[in-house]
Amino acid sequence: MPEPSLFRHYQIVQDTDGRNVELVRDARQVAVLAFDTKRLEFVHCHVLLEALADRPAFDKACRRLQTEGHPLLARMLDYGEDEGNPYFITSHVDGETLGQYLARQDELPAWLAAAIAARALEAAGALFERGGLLPAAPLECLRLIQTGPASVMAQVCDFSTLVKTTPARPLKPAFDKPARFLRAMFQEQAGEGPGSAERMMPGTDFAELLAGCLGAAGPDTREALEDLRAEIAKLEAAAGEIPTAHKPRALLAGHLATYQEVARGVVNQVRIQSQRLDMASPYAMRGILTKTGRPVLVEQSPPARMAGDGPLAQCRRALKLDKAKHGCLVPVALVHEADDLACLAEEVVEGIHLAEFLRERRALDSQECYLVLAGLDAALSTLEKSGMETRRLRLEDIYLLTGFSREDPRSAKLLLSKLTDWPAFSIMLRAHPTLASMSGRGLDPAVLLPPAADSTGVWNGSWLAALGSFLLGIEALPGRAAAPEGGARERESAARLLREEIQKAQGRPGQRADFLARFARILQHHDLARSGPAPVTEPLEIKPKPRQQRTVPIGTAAAASMPLPGAPATALTSGFAPETQKPSIGFAELLFRDTPVMETSSGPDWAKTAADAPPTIHPDEVLLPDSDYVPFWLRAAVFVGGSMILGAVFAHFSGHAQWQKAKAPASSPPAAAAAATPVSVPAARQVITTAPEPPAAPPVDIPALSNAPDPAPSSPSLLMRPPGLKEDITGVPK
Repeated sequence: MPEPSLFRHYQIVQDTDGRNVELVRDARQVAVLAFDTKRLEFVHCHVLLEALADRPAFDKACRRLQTEGHPLLARMLDYGEDEGNPYFITSHVDGETLGQYLARQDELPAWLAAAIAARALEAAGALFERGGLLPAAPLECLRLIQTGPASVMAQVCDFSTLVKTTPARPLKPAFDKPARFLRAMFQEQAGEGPGSAERMMPGTDFAELLAGCLGAAGPDTREALEDLRAEIAKLEAAAGEIPTAHKPRALLAGHLATYQEVARGVVNQVRIQSQRLDMASPYAMRGILTKTGRPVLVEQSPPARMAGDGPLAQCRRALKLDKAKHGCLVPVALVHEADDLACLAEEVVEGIHLAEFLRERRALDSQECYLVLAGLDAALSTLEKSGMETRRLRLEDIYLLTGFSREDPRSAKLLLSKLTDWPAFSIMLRAHPTLASMSGRGLDPAVLLPPAADSTGVWNGSWLAALGSFLLGIEALPGRAAAPEGGARERESAARLLREEIQKAQGRPGQRADFLARFARILQHHDLARSGPAPVTEPLEIKPKPRQQRTVPIGTAAAASMPLPGAPATALTSGFAPETQKPSIGFAELLFRDTPVMETSSGPDWAKTAADAPPTIHPDEVLLPDSDYVPFWLRAAVFVGGSMILGAVFAHFSGHAQWQKAKAPASSPPAAAAAATPVSVPAARQVITTAPEPPAAPPVDIPALSNAPDPAPSSPSLLMRPPGLKEDITGVPK
C-alpha cells in the first residue's frame, strides 16, 4: 500500500485499497477527504479545476466566511492558490448530501420531511446572513446529519457551487411561487394536525419543491424565508425515533471497522452492554471493564491510513495522566492495539454536558454565564499544565458535574433550574480526541473565530467570549432560535463585551484573566445600579482612565480563599479544581464577596445573594484576600486607642497622671508634723478609720473650710473630707 499523500499538514485519507477517498469529482472541482494533523480533525480539500475569473472576489468571500463563521456552515480553515489551481479547505460534515438522501427515499414521514425542510431553510438563512451568497446547487451543498433519535441538522459543506447575488435579479417574486407550493403541500399532508405521524410524503415531489425554494431564495428574501421556516417547523412532531430506512448515513462509517469487529477486539478487556448507539456520538458503545467493573465508552481509533499516529499518541498520553493531579480531565481507562485495530475506552462521565444543558435552557443569564466561564478558566489551566496538545473543545466535551447520576430525577430538575440555585457543580473536560470530535459532530465554539495561526494561545479570552455567546443565546444552537438581545441592560453590556473580545481574535487575543475581570466589573456595575450606591466612610476619588488601559489581572490563588457568605461547605464553585490541589476559583468567588444576604422564596438565600450581589471592584485597585483586608475605620480606631494607652503609660511613670493627683493625701508643710498633727472635723462629717501612712509628699497648703470650725487636735487616723464630695473616700455615704 502506498504511503498517504501530504498537502502541507493535511494527510489525504486512503481507503483499504490505498486509493484516495474522493467526495466530489465534476467539471468544477475535485474534493477529497483529508486529516488535519495539527488540529486532529477530518477536513474536506476542494481543488477548483478552472482558473478564477475574479481572484479578489474569491479571496473576499473566503475571508468573510473564515472570520464570520456560523454553526450551520462548515468552517473555512484555509484557502489560496497552489500551482495555478485555487483551493479551499473546510471542516468535515459527517453526513450524506441532501440530494443523495432524498434520491433514495421513495417516501418519507411527513413530520420528518417537515424537520428536514425547516433545517435546510435554516442553513440557507445562515448562508445568506454570513456570506451573502446564493447556492447554484442547493441539494448538493447541504449535508444531512442525525443528531438525536428524532432530530436532524442540515449544514452547508461545499462553497464551490456558490455564486454572488446580483442586485438586478428579481429574488422575491421568484421565491414566492415555490414557497407557496411547498407550504400548500405540507398543509395538505398535515391533515388533522402534527400528531399524525403515520402520514407519508412522496420523496420526489418533496425534493423538487424544496430545491425550488432554496434555489430561488437569497439575502433579499430572508424575512420570507424565516416565515416559511417557522410555519413548517410547527408541523414537526416528536414521533419517537427516525425509522431505520430513513436514517441519514454517516460519512466516515463506511471507512472504519464495524461495531462487531470493535466488540471482538476488546472482548477480553471490556464487556459490551449494548450496541444501541447514541446518535450524538454514534461511534461509541457502552461497556464495563472486566477488571474494575467501571462503565466505559468504547470506540476505535482511526487507522494510520486515515489519520496517521497523532490521535492514538494523544490517547496514550491521556492514559498516563495522573488522575489526582488532573482530576478535571476525563480519564482514559484503556488503549488496546491488536490485529491492525486500535481501540480506546474512556470512563463514563456522570454529568451534564453544556450542549444538553443549553438545549433545555436555550440561554443563560449573565450571572450563570460568568459562573461557567470562571470555572472553565480553572479547568483550562489544568489542561494547559497536563501537556495535552488539545486544540478543540466542543460543547459536548465540557461537563457540569452535580454529584448525581444522569438517571437521577434530581438531574432532570437541575436542567430546568438556574445554576445559582444548584447546590454545587464542577467542570470536567474531555481532552483526548474521539471520533465524534474528529468527524466534526457537535458544536465547536471556535467556529466564530478565525483559525489560530500557531499552536500557542488557543485558550484565550476570545475563545471564552465565543463560548459565552452561545451561553447567553446571542448565537443560537442549530434548531434553536437566538434569544433576544434587548431587554436587560446587563445582558446588552455583556453582549457588547463578548463582541469586542471576539474581534480581538483577528489581531492579538486577550488573556482569560483580563476578559473575566472586565466581565466581573460589568456585573458589579449593574448590581450597584439596582441596589443603589454603597455607604462609604470617605469620598472616592474617580480618576479618568487612559484610553488604552490594561486591566490588572487578579490571581486565582488570591481569590480562592474568599468564602461564600452563608454558603454550606460545598460551595457553588467548590469543584473547579482537583481535590488534591489548592482550590483555585478565580473570579467566581470574587463575584460573591462581601454581598448582603437577601431574602428569596424561590431558592436558598446564598444562591440569591451569589446571583444578585457581586462585590464592589474598583478599576484601579487590586483586591486582596479577606484575611489581608483591614477597613479604614478599624485602622483609625486602633491608632487612636493605641495612642491613648501609650500616653497614659508615660504619664503614670512620670507622676503626672490624673488618677495620681486625685489619690494624693493632704498634708501640712512639714511632712513629719503632718503625720502627728491632730485634725478634727464636725461630728456629722467625721469617720473614724485607719489609713495607711502616706508617702512623703511636697508641702501642700490646705485652705480653711468656710462652713466648718477651726480644726482641733485629734487622732492621726482621722482624715478630712472635702466639702464637694457626696460620698466619703472610704465608700461610706454621708
